Amino acid sequence: MKRFVILSVATTLLAGLAGCAHPMALLSTRQDPKYPVAPASKIALPDSVNAQTVNLASRLAGESLKEQLQALGYSLTPPTAADFQLGFTITDKDEPVTFNMTIPTMSTVTGTVGPREVSGTMLTEQVVPQTHMVDKTRLEVTLRRIQDPPVEVWSGHISADASDAEKYRAAFFRALLERIGQTADGAVLLDSNPATAKP
Repeated sequence: MKRFVILSVATTLLAGLAGCAHPMALLSTRQDPKYPVAPASKIALPDSVNAQTVNLASRLAGESLKEQLQALGYSLTPPTAADFQLGFTITDKDEPVTFNMTIPTMSTVTGTVGPREVSGTMLTEQVVPQTHMVDKTRLEVTLRRIQDPPVEVWSGHISADASDAEKYRAAFFRALLERIGQTADGAVLLDSNPATAKP
């Protein structure tokens, strides 16, 4: 009986650890309502994207931005003909991530029922916070008016596990860029199309 209980606990623990998880990204965007960004807006990309001094990650990010903006229907033009100047940064760094893990536990229970002493095993669950360092990719994008006043009118950032951001690169970039002109906070699934965001 004791062997059966231990086997059951181990099986439950493994099932919890091996659960099917979808790749997620967290995003946040802010739009200045005084200066709306329309789908027909003309956007200028930074000239520095293709410069020899720019690192590989930024060059690849610039190509992904260009590709996704064009797919979303934005007109990419030189700054002299644009409504907005786009700026971006992309970084990879280790970040602490804390989540609660439910662990099955066993405890021995003893007591009395009438004149008889009884004992048994009780299965319970314990919630334990776990913190791990996770390699994260973070993309930050801004739009600044070129006309007077030259103010920042929209900004947003998205963050995901670096491996997920690389594997679902198009979805990672698109999830943020398709919210240009919006204010939103929430999570998106990178392996679904279209990405669903919490408003």
